[in-house]
Amino acid sequence: MLGKIVVGMNNIIRHIIFILIILAYTKCFCMASETNTNKAKEDSRSLINVNTTVDKAKITIGDKITYKIIVDFPDEINVMPPEIKDKIGDFTAVDSGIEELKKEDGRIRQERWYLLETYTVGSYIIPAINIKHKRKDEEKIREAKTSEIFIEVVSILDENASDIRDIKPPVSLDKNYYRLYIIIAITLGVLGIAGGIILFLYRRKHGRKTDFVPEPLPAHEIAYNELENLKALNLISKGRIKEHYYGLSNIARHYIENRFRLMAPERTTEEFLTEMAITGKLEEKHKQLVRNFLEHCDLVKYAKYGPDNQEIEDTFNSAKTLVDETREVLEKVAA
Repeated sequence: MLGKIVVGMNNIIRHIIFILIILAYTKCFCMASETNTNKAKEDSRSLINVNTTVDKAKITIGDKITYKIIVDFPDEINVMPPEIKDKIGDFTAVDSGIEELKKEDGRIRQERWYLLETYTVGSYIIPAINIKHKRKDEEKIREAKTSEIFIEVVSILDENASDIRDIKPPVSLDKNYYRLYIIIAITLGVLGIAGGIILFLYRRKHGRKTDFVPEPLPAHEIAYNELENLKALNLISKGRIKEHYYGLSNIARHYIENRFRLMAPERTTEEFLTEMAITGKLEEKHKQLVRNFLEHCDLVKYAKYGPDNQEIEDTFNSAKTLVDETREVLEKVAA
């Protein structure tokens, strides 16, 4: 009887030990799972996302690109500004700014934008940018890289360039200016009459004869003489290309003013081309010739464009062709 009791007690003790082992193992497993889950959540919240965008992948010379670096990160991360001064690859950064938005889930969306430009034709790659960041409770600095972006820059003279636009039509003036024009016209008329009376009285009093004034040269002869003088300066061989283009552009502008009474020298190229588009004094082929000529000259004068020898010769010939084909035909007086 005593032996059976001892055997029963041993069985009960073994079952209790087995149950305790199972409970201990289960608790350890649950703690490990909870630790891994918390770590995964923490790693997920510490993750930053970096992206880059541009508003245009193909531009013409002088156009500007808006390049954005977008970083999405949790509040416990400090993101350091990228080390960018005034250059990003082969592009010049003319302006920049930053916008920051905090989301409801505790993450922050930061957008850094840069306004880029270049005046050289070619294919370019905006390089990857290192974005340094670190947790606020750590000293270790981590890095994330942006992706590269391909950009193509074409000449404004390229007919296939998608961004070349035709001249916009003239803008109609507000009717409220009509009264102002009437007042100006009346004022000028009164001043003209007063000036004429003063001049008449002055000549009558002094009794002097008007000196003979020789007849001015026709516009085309003046232009031919100035073209020859410019060619004689030989500025191209001296490396003074921009000075040559300034002179050539002024000769053409003054010829247009003298020949067609269009105020070309005092206006910008855009203002003059707008007026020229609506005038009937030039044929369409000559309007196109003048437009191409002035836009090419502006590229060299203001956009640091370096023309080759053939382009320089073609531009000079364009000015001469304009004079040749639009010169005033003078009737000879019979002897």
